[in-house]
Amino acid sequence: MTKTEKLLFVHGAAGDARIWEPVIARLPGWMESNPITLTYFGPDAWPDDGGRFGIGLHKADIIAAARQAGGPVHLVCWSYAVQAGLAALLAEPDLFASAVLYEGARPFHIVDEAERGAFAQSAETIFGALAGVLQADGPDATIPALFGSHYEKMPEARRAIYLSNARMMPLLFSSTDPGKITREDLARIDTPCCCAMGTESQPAFTIATRALADAMPRGSLSIVDGADHFLPEIGPDRFAQLVTDWVSGLRTNSGS
Repeated sequence: MTKTEKLLFVHGAAGDARIWEPVIARLPGWMESNPITLTYFGPDAWPDDGGRFGIGLHKADIIAAARQAGGPVHLVCWSYAVQAGLAALLAEPDLFASAVLYEGARPFHIVDEAERGAFAQSAETIFGALAGVLQADGPDATIPALFGSHYEKMPEARRAIYLSNARMMPLLFSSTDPGKITREDLARIDTPCCCAMGTESQPAFTIATRALADAMPRGSLSIVDGADHFLPEIGPDRFAQLVTDWVSGLRTNSGS
């Protein structure tokens, strides 16, 4: 009998558990997938005014979900969730069998000065523009700005998911909990981690991802040809294959 592998999927900004449905539908039957919605995301009422928004809270969400799933789980994080996922790996490593970390964008582990400068310039272009849209036109306007040219090609039902999450965007930009994790911290993560990125992604994502893979003892870099930051949304078949290949490889190496 084929061993069941448990997976925990964690969305990025303006997302929730629903965004993973096309990816999960393309995974093999021996994978048990658990997509979660972080606090202050999703269409449900918030528990408070949003003042607790940050990596610490979302780390706790991930740990609680991994426990509920009966870990160890293979953690799959996209964008904003990567930093919270790393924090969870540091706090409760026994809950996680491995991690797929797709294009986080935090600079704390980047040590090369030239790369730090290139990261900062790219991040300002991306996130500075989004902050400007938020201030000028409100949360709903940030969603088409976030997805850029992909937005008009997305089915209306998919756009509706992200628009229903637009209200969390002010929390993202006002959070005082960036979840600082240094290169020294990453050196303590012994969990196998696939640090994945697309060849067409902006430097803020590619520089951070390469540095992440380099900093972790069991980190490996996976580059998806022709993909950009929005691969989980616009290329669910390719993202599902990325996850399948990673977990299958670990199974083969362990003899499962």
